[in-house]
Amino acid sequence: MMKIKVGILGATGYTGMELLKKLDSHPNVKIVFLGAHNVVGKSAINLVSNLKNFGNIKINKNENIKNYNLDVIFSCLPHGELAKNLKKFKIKKETNIIDLSADFRLPDKIHNNWYKKRPKSVDAKIFKYVLPEINRDVNKGNIANPGCYATSILLGLSPIAKEINKKDIIVDTKSGVSGAGKSNKIEHIYNEVNENLSTYAVGTHRHKPEIEYILKKNYKSDINILIVPHLLPITRGILSNIYIQFENKVNIDSIYKKFTDFYQNQKFVKICKDELPAIKDVQFTNNCHIGLKTFKNSNVLLISSVIDNLIKGASGQAIQNMNLMYSLDESLGF
Repeated sequence: MMKIKVGILGATGYTGMELLKKLDSHPNVKIVFLGAHNVVGKSAINLVSNLKNFGNIKINKNENIKNYNLDVIFSCLPHGELAKNLKKFKIKKETNIIDLSADFRLPDKIHNNWYKKRPKSVDAKIFKYVLPEINRDVNKGNIANPGCYATSILLGLSPIAKEINKKDIIVDTKSGVSGAGKSNKIEHIYNEVNENLSTYAVGTHRHKPEIEYILKKNYKSDINILIVPHLLPITRGILSNIYIQFENKVNIDSIYKKFTDFYQNQKFVKICKDELPAIKDVQFTNNCHIGLKTFKNSNVLLISSVIDNLIKGASGQAIQNMNLMYSLDESLGF
């Protein structure tokens, strides 16, 4: 059986540990390297207690990845870190990188308006943006994994993207606290989040340009996303309510057919009609559940899309991309 030699950069963060859990039981994977900035020298079993196969691997310094011959590197480093250190890591040309940060999702002009500029020595074109349900032609090479909010919203909009060109789309979206990563910001500590609900980055969230760019690139659809993110007092999960106003009354049966046709061969997407999904439906899975509903005496369509931000919104989707890259069953590891 083929064994893919894998390394993880930033293995001690939330997404890194999710990758470690899933890859530990993947039949075609051999974890060779775990990198981090902290807890260097400890064993993987100290981070995740129920590992069965790769618990004895020691945590190494991220920069030591240059000493390993790997097939795939998953980068779970914070935004900006992979781009800044790509040359320093001296990753071999034959090694495929799957980056879970925003470093390579957008072309330079858009990226530089929303993030810190990438080093001039780094070419973003060597990475391909892959959300498997909308562009599953995955060849070996470097992959930019989609953002978590972007995943839930793009999956909710793609089936009808061509029909909503030139529209302003309102997205009310809510995420668990793990979406912010392991943060010491006061607004993310338990006492602030518990029994609370708050908005943040209204109109300025960095997944807005990602969603708009991919819709335009894939469907020639010029859509303005009005995104209002909220922080939920839960650990994991994203619920995105997407509101679209049409000129005429919405035919829910026609919309339902467009969604079911679009996702008919997709293992991880479930479409619900007149039944709206909840975050608990998808927690700890790589699934996306999408609900469709119209308002009585209204021409407004509600698309409700839920995912687990740590799995379908990050680590699980990265493994799905790796499976497709090696022509494996995309559900391996889940």
